[in-house]
Amino acid sequence: MVATTIHLFMALALFLIQNWIGSKSYSRGYVKFSLLDDKDEALSFNFVIKVFGPIVYLIIMVAILQYFHCNQFLFNIINVVYYYILIRIITIFLYERSSIVNWWRIIFYYSSILTISSIICSKFINSVDNLLPDFSEIKNEIWLLIIIFLYQVGNRTEEILPKEPYETSRAYLPELKQRKKRYILKKYSHYKKEYWNIIDKISNQNIQINTTIIAILIFENFNRPPIIRFVERCLIKITKKEMTLGIMQVSSNRAISDTQSVVIGTENLCSKFRKNQKESETARFRLMIKHHCPDRKYIRQVLFITKCIIDNLDNRYDYSDLYSEIEHEFELYETI
Repeated sequence: MVATTIHLFMALALFLIQNWIGSKSYSRGYVKFSLLDDKDEALSFNFVIKVFGPIVYLIIMVAILQYFHCNQFLFNIINVVYYYILIRIITIFLYERSSIVNWWRIIFYYSSILTISSIICSKFINSVDNLLPDFSEIKNEIWLLIIIFLYQVGNRTEEILPKEPYETSRAYLPELKQRKKRYILKKYSHYKKEYWNIIDKISNQNIQINTTIIAILIFENFNRPPIIRFVERCLIKITKKEMTLGIMQVSSNRAISDTQSVVIGTENLCSKFRKNQKESETARFRLMIKHHCPDRKYIRQVLFITKCIIDNLDNRYDYSDLYSEIEHEFELYETI
């Protein structure tokens, strides 16, 4: 039982480490899960991170356990990999992303992890008493480090993003995968039925504002699914500290429902939009989104979701102002 608990904690640590590595490696072509389908992918780099990352972690953990003579935890150490994959799959369903992930790629990655880790355990880990390197014969390790270094340098593919909110830059209009299109339209239909009338009253029946806010809800729910929002509501009852809550992720120092967050968020954004009407004629909707979250990638994600929605509406000509902003935003990017 103790060994199982240790293995579970090791798997959770691996999960967090892999996520951290992924976030730090995004500019090098690492595929970070998003509703935008970036084409700047380095497939070999992704394979190394996602497949060999857990295996390297497993070897390091075995070496540490051997060093501290905790051999009782080495039995069935491969369970760490099994638990890690299980955590990954559970997370996909908790975040409601089962319909939009690339299951073929996931199966390929996880099958590779299981196959290679099984071979490593049976042929290497289980037959070696001490995995720590022998520094008296370090030349092979040095050459290995050189190869890894050259690989990293050769595989570096940075994405160039503008520093300013609307600075012209070389990038692209991302591709929209069918599975993600279905996800966006399904969520749009659901949130329109649930929140449209609430938003419509506050926006004075401005369908362009309504659709933009629905797009924000889709993206916020994508990153903060119901289970996470439930945890946040429980947490604020304990901490009493201000945090972002609800499906629209608005700041509050008390627990609020998803509907309350939509009301608060819509009131704030509509107020900002009316102010923007006097200040800007070309970026009112983008400035409204920026008021909710100033991150450039966030603005692009919301506009991209909005474009997907409008492109599939029969009355898309009623969205001329919003669509012109979307076109202006993505015209700054070179389509590949």
